[in-house]
Amino acid sequence: MTAPPRVVVVGGGLAGLTTAFRLCQLSSERKKTAVPQVILVEASGRIGGKLCTERTSGFVVEGGADSWVPQTGEVESLAEELELDRQIHPAAECSVRAYRRDIDGFVPFLGEGGSPVGRPSSLLCNPALSLLGRVRVRLEPLMPRRAGGEDESVRSFIQRRLGARAYREIYEPLLGGIFGGDPAELSAQATLAPLVQIEADGGSLLRGPMPRRHDRNTMRPPILTFSEGMASLTERLHGRLGEDHVRTSTRAIRISRDSGQWVVRMDSGVEERCDVVVMATPPSTVGDVLRELTDIQGSVPEVPSAQTTVVNLAYRRSAISHPLDAHGYLNGRGVGNGVSACTWSSAKFQHRAPSNQVLLRCFIRAAPADGKDMVPENPEGAVALARDELAGSLAVTEAPTQTWVHNWSVPVYRVGHTQRISAFRARLAKLPGLYLAGAAYDGASIEAVIRSGVRAAAAVRNSDIVQETL
Repeated sequence: MTAPPRVVVVGGGLAGLTTAFRLCQLSSERKKTAVPQVILVEASGRIGGKLCTERTSGFVVEGGADSWVPQTGEVESLAEELELDRQIHPAAECSVRAYRRDIDGFVPFLGEGGSPVGRPSSLLCNPALSLLGRVRVRLEPLMPRRAGGEDESVRSFIQRRLGARAYREIYEPLLGGIFGGDPAELSAQATLAPLVQIEADGGSLLRGPMPRRHDRNTMRPPILTFSEGMASLTERLHGRLGEDHVRTSTRAIRISRDSGQWVVRMDSGVEERCDVVVMATPPSTVGDVLRELTDIQGSVPEVPSAQTTVVNLAYRRSAISHPLDAHGYLNGRGVGNGVSACTWSSAKFQHRAPSNQVLLRCFIRAAPADGKDMVPENPEGAVALARDELAGSLAVTEAPTQTWVHNWSVPVYRVGHTQRISAFRARLAKLPGLYLAGAAYDGASIEAVIRSGVRAAAAVRNSDIVQETL
């Protein structure tokens, strides 16, 4: 019998774990055939990537993403396979609301009409949009469609379709916070793909048709999470893979070709010979590890990342007079000390804090403000900045009972991102058994990252290398 192909997955975040899990499923389904032998290597000592949950003293603290917006069902389907579906819980009703903090205080920013990112028609009832802004939005169906299929910036797309006021008053603070970059540089095709497609199909952003949610989610609330935190997903994937398939504190430092196989060299000096490599890492790592491959030299696309410091702070409930009756707030232009937003975690989700305390989560933006990088150099500085922000926004004067600081990054999709990634994948296709997965390529949402891992696993399964052994 032909020897089973060996697969090395580089990167132990959600995309890498999903890829390895799907490939191991193939192994369990075809025990009597030569199926892939899968090894996942992770440079750090922790599996899970940007999904990081701390559980302590009755708090469930998220260092990365704290939820997902169900659209196409990938998270729920995977959770059901992992027997996590009973841990899926909706956000509280107040989570559909949010504030924008201006110089004069809080202004209602989002409401029951939904997010303007997914449903631009909600702008018509958004109290944060001026009257002139709403008048301009109503004219959107009359705006001519842009000729050609070239990419453009998010700012250009929104201003062209919905007007400058809608961009300045709503989308600029919202999208800058979500995607971690300057909307004047962000790719519309990569970050607002459903809206761009509506225009390409000749439709109106106000009249739709908007993408339909997965059938199983039609009655679900707009935001979901796991009761024990988002890391429940990666922890369960890790557990299902088993330690035989996972190596932490193992950095891949070089990948080369030898006698028709890939050779993955680790920082320990160990070399893994394999037939397939899946790079579930950012392009910067891909370019560094594959630097000896002349076929792709100079073609690895640059995908910058926005560094963000997340500060979680616990307070006695009596220390805060505000009702905390929303998702949280975004800071408007010229407001704040470097904190771009604050999520009221214990109001957004149940069981995030003991009943007599609250949990607040501040995001310190990495984008330079007034020429200075606002990300603090140490955790103490981050906590001090967050406390100063909350003193100004919520009049909190007491010291927090506990604090947690995490650093993470999100990929920034600049104009032309989709085309650059497609061109790079075309180059990789000439190298048998080399694939990409992860947030840097096809979307940073939880659903998109899972989908990326599933597609990478499917590409491996359907490759000639694997099919010849089945």
